[in-house]
Amino acid sequence: MVSERDSDDGSSRRRLLASLGAGAVSTTLAGCADVLPDGVAGGDETSSVKGDMATGPTNWPAIETGEVLSDFETLEEWTARTGELSADPDEARLGSQAAVVESDEGTAGMELRFPDGLDLEGWDVSVAVKPESANRIIVEFLAPTRRERLSSIRVVPDGYDGWFRMDCGYQQKPGDDPDLSNVTGINIIADGPEGGPSKLLVDDLRRTESASNGAVVLAFHGGHDSHYEIAAEMLAERDWNAAVPVTPDQIGDSGRMGLDELRDLSERGWDICSLPSVSTPLPDQPADRQRSVLETARDALASDGFEDGARHLFVPDGRMDSTTYDVARDVHESTFLYSAGTTSVPPTEMHMIPFIWGPALHTGVRRHLNISDQYDLLTVLRIPRLVDAEDVGVNENRMSLDDFGLLLDHIEHRGLDVVTPSDLVDGTLDLDSDEPPVGTRPSGTVLKAGQSHTFEGTGSGESPTFELDDGVVVATVSHDGGEIAVDVTKPGSLGRNENLLTTSGNATGESIMAVDDDTYRLEVDADGAWSIDLSQPAVDADDLEDLPVEASGTGAAFVGPLWTDRDVRVVATHDGDGTFIVDGYGADGSREVLVHRTGEFSNSRSYKAGGPVWLNVEADGDWTLEIVDS
Repeated sequence: MVSERDSDDGSSRRRLLASLGAGAVSTTLAGCADVLPDGVAGGDETSSVKGDMATGPTNWPAIETGEVLSDFETLEEWTARTGELSADPDEARLGSQAAVVESDEGTAGMELRFPDGLDLEGWDVSVAVKPESANRIIVEFLAPTRRERLSSIRVVPDGYDGWFRMDCGYQQKPGDDPDLSNVTGINIIADGPEGGPSKLLVDDLRRTESASNGAVVLAFHGGHDSHYEIAAEMLAERDWNAAVPVTPDQIGDSGRMGLDELRDLSERGWDICSLPSVSTPLPDQPADRQRSVLETARDALASDGFEDGARHLFVPDGRMDSTTYDVARDVHESTFLYSAGTTSVPPTEMHMIPFIWGPALHTGVRRHLNISDQYDLLTVLRIPRLVDAEDVGVNENRMSLDDFGLLLDHIEHRGLDVVTPSDLVDGTLDLDSDEPPVGTRPSGTVLKAGQSHTFEGTGSGESPTFELDDGVVVATVSHDGGEIAVDVTKPGSLGRNENLLTTSGNATGESIMAVDDDTYRLEVDADGAWSIDLSQPAVDADDLEDLPVEASGTGAAFVGPLWTDRDVRVVATHDGDGTFIVDGYGADGSREVLVHRTGEFSNSRSYKAGGPVWLNVEADGDWTLEIVDS
């Protein structure tokens, strides 16, 4: 039972159409040729960083744009970290030779040092690689030491041993914040099979100018009904477009969009992309059969009116060998492969663009998005069928509506641009590079006092609806049971719930969250009697605490209000066994999930703050926070 007390309530399309029924598609359609024109690479008069540019043929995956960091014409500037370093003239992509690093052990690595420091702010780095015996390729940037390094990690598809270009989008930032204006070294490492051997060929290491803003591609795999009925409407509210990789012969199947829905999305600017159906993985098929599979799916989508989207391939089953790669470059203008990591905007390698699992919101996706925001990179996310939270099973191909809403909120809060594969290929990126202004510390009243409500009950149930004003709401919860979870929902919304407080083993707890001027309802899950007091207190400028701030506590609590100029760094620890959550809320209604883990925790997180903010903590043990300027 729940009651309330004292309530106060273009042209690429034409090329593709011309190719239908004509057999194999030319490399002109694919957007790249096997051999680029002879001559001086960097012919647009960009200058070399490490010396004169090599002359002679430039073979893919060497490129001509940007500035060379190393052309590998001399290996004296490189040092073998593990294994041996040698030259291979027969494999040259640029100039007269490529470099080979190899070892009888499981790892082979090479290093390049910049004694005076190299400025990589505003630059992306890429390199031509051939993993003859490597499961992973790691490129590390020491900025300026190993403690302040950024790492790019690319998982090599099983059986892949050909050349490709690796865009070194950052994936890990294991230590302190790096300073990319002072990079003192680059390490290139091949992780081979366990016990070895390991071998990697490398050529044409260069930097190209980075984009003006980070970006995201949302790929709604399979074209499920929920992608149209729920996701499309949520994206339309933000004026965002996306990609829908579909299997042509599954269009209109039970639980999937039909042609009418897909055409509606296409008319809005979405890409309807190719996701071929295969009973046998592509690498296990001969080249001519692979070509037939890709062309058949592409042509079927184009015939249905999806010419733009049909140019883009999402590789089925995450399997690709060098034959698949070559065929995909012939048939498609971009290729997306399940992997990990961020990449450039747009990528220099258009046929091995990594995408990651969207539902992993709290175990990697937020980190990738934050890195994309910080370093103006691209993250591609695979979004499966959307369902209510209680319908998401372990290891199921589903994403909860709550997490999807959090994902969109996080993308919006981080200021990332949502783009389509066609934007990447056609150069129609319209990136918002406006940095938020440095805040001016307010004076006087920050937030006026708002509504207050009190609810009481026993066990689980829902509260009556109630009104709140723009700003924040503070919840004080007491209960005499073992555990209580309180969620907040807007009855008129799509059914998304936001957790207000969860506490176990503590008789009381406090929580804060940002809210809109709207109607709400509480959903309570408890095993005893409880009461919940909600208040919207007035906040004055004199209440704002300056950074740095250290705080500690046990169970559910919040820290703030704090004054932040812009981005901050939060160092958090937790010694409990259960869920540990740290959310940042702004007086402007913004929210960012900083930590969402289970068990002990000790790490730092970036927070795109700015202005008056609060940090809300959910924990089942002791915790500490250290909040400092980033």
